[in-house]
Amino acid sequence: MQAYEAGGHLEPGSPYAETMRDVAHRSTAATVLVAENGGQIVGTVTICSPGSPYAEICQPGELEFRFLAVEPNNWGQGVGEKLVRECEVRGRVVATQLVICVIDINIGGHRFYEKLGFDRLPERDWEPRPGINLQAYRKALQN
Repeated sequence: MQAYEAGGHLEPGSPYAETMRDVAHRSTAATVLVAENGGQIVGTVTICSPGSPYAEICQPGELEFRFLAVEPNNWGQGVGEKLVRECEVRGRVVATQLVICVIDINIGGHRFYEKLGFDRLPERDWEPRPGINLQAYRKALQN
């Protein structure tokens, strides 16, 4: 959650913060990965299958990841990229595409995913609540 707050992507008092904190519940319905450095958790991501409680936009044949966050002190060290690459590895086993939504104000996030080979998927952009605009991205997975 600190990563979202430090990046300016989480409003104070946002109900989304509670969803982000509830990793125990999320781990019962999705796969939660963590990155460690020296025994400290420095990043995390959640992988969701179509139809699962945390999936937002994935469809059959796709895998979605959400809640990608890197501890601010570890930004720029490749942690986020390693987590996304692991999502790709796991996705190739079960899917042909990997999808993600990024809030429209997260310009750095948009550039990050484009750098990793993701393309915009504007037909799946959506607004979970008024004023929160999410932009969809996808990456074809090849074996």
